[in-house]
Amino acid sequence: MLKKWPIGEIITIAAIVIVILLTLRLASDNKKLSEDNGRLSEQIKDIGQKNEGLANSIDGLVEQIGVMNKIVATEARRRAAAEMKAQKLQEEVKDALKGNACAVEYIPANAVIGVHKAADSARGHKGKKSADTRKSTD
Repeated sequence: MLKKWPIGEIITIAAIVIVILLTLRLASDNKKLSEDNGRLSEQIKDIGQKNEGLANSIDGLVEQIGVMNKIVATEARRRAAAEMKAQKLQEEVKDALKGNACAVEYIPANAVIGVHKAADSARGHKGKKSADTRKSTD
């Protein structure tokens, strides 16, 4: 004959089974989470190394840009000084030629071409094109 189980014992056994099943489920979830944590930790480590490499590259680029900026600033100052010197010399030439009648006289094109040819010949550049960059009037 079958023995009747009291309801309290059935509830207790069911509760124990549920607790065991939940414990197994939690253990499985914990194992999965631990594996995921390990994998994510490795990914974080790899990303950190890549980030460090990129930071070093950026530091190198910033340093190179700083050097280039110094070079550009130096060159800009040099060019500004050269421009000021050229303007000063141009003013000196203008001042020197103010009272000179030859400075404002018209020189025929043929005479200019002849002087260019003579200068080229004197330099030994025979056969080379003249430095005259004006458009011809032919």
